[in-house]
Amino acid sequence: MASPHPVTTTQPTATPREATSSWGRWLKRLGLVAAGVTAGYVAASVAIAIPLSVLLVSPRPKRRRHLESMRLRDYLWARRIPYRETQFTSYDGTKLTGWFLDRGWWRPTVVGLHGVTGNRTSLIRFGVILYDAGFNVFLFDGRAHGHSGGRFVTYGYHEVRDVSAALDHISKKFRLRDQHFGLVGISMGAAIALQTAARDPRIAAVWAESPFSSLQKISREYVADVLHMPSTAIAPTTWMAELIANYRGNFSVSDVNPLAVAGRITCPVQLVHGLADDFVRPHHSQAIFEALVNAREKDLWLVEGATHARCYRAAMEEHQVRLPDFFRRHLGR
Repeated sequence: MASPHPVTTTQPTATPREATSSWGRWLKRLGLVAAGVTAGYVAASVAIAIPLSVLLVSPRPKRRRHLESMRLRDYLWARRIPYRETQFTSYDGTKLTGWFLDRGWWRPTVVGLHGVTGNRTSLIRFGVILYDAGFNVFLFDGRAHGHSGGRFVTYGYHEVRDVSAALDHISKKFRLRDQHFGLVGISMGAAIALQTAARDPRIAAVWAESPFSSLQKISREYVADVLHMPSTAIAPTTWMAELIANYRGNFSVSDVNPLAVAGRITCPVQLVHGLADDFVRPHHSQAIFEALVNAREKDLWLVEGATHARCYRAAMEEHQVRLPDFFRRHLGR
């Protein structure tokens, strides 16, 4: 016989202790997932940072065949440009090698500084223009480039003292009367020239093409472009790459900063930058130009259609006029 009262069933409810235990299990799982993601991100960052640091301080050299070939030497002799190969020792014992295009001990002298992966042949066009205009020209291979010694590139941290050692060497060896010098540099060489001018009072004029404003800034922009990611997302990667580069190269990436020292430069500065430069963008030169508050004279020449370190190719005729004229005005004939 059916019961007159309906039968009801009730589901057991979780006790507070059981609910807390359930939440704890979920939080533990979430923590493990977060730890795994973090570990994976760190591992990926390290895996990317190591080759980036190698690329930064040990870039693969180019133009070696130009340096080894006799064709360039024959070209100089054909133009009756006497060049003298010479070697000197920098402050830390690094042996550096270059060519001195000899106009005479009584003439003013301009030193050429090439970009990363290049060598003295990278600036041979500038050297010929300046030699024809009456200047001595010294072109040398930077450390870890060309025929020079050294294992690592430091973008000015050690190279600034290399330039000063070069001035000491050519002054003594070639008995130069004029102890005021011009510097012409491209890309890394331009950044080195600006940093040297802020430190060595013998620098009387600087022609700087395509300089970066700081090594840290250009490195982070480069990595962001390569990985197609915002710089904030790859900050740990670039930070680790800088730490590794600092250790390997025995320098400080953050200290390589032409913009920070631009206010100490008092000599005239000609900045040149290509408007089509998508590697070191024009804003680097524009920032340096604004910071040159104590330079006796400053100018920023933005070259239409020129890509990175290719301003000469985009404006050859104007270079052949403006380059020697700049140094004539500030070094004399």
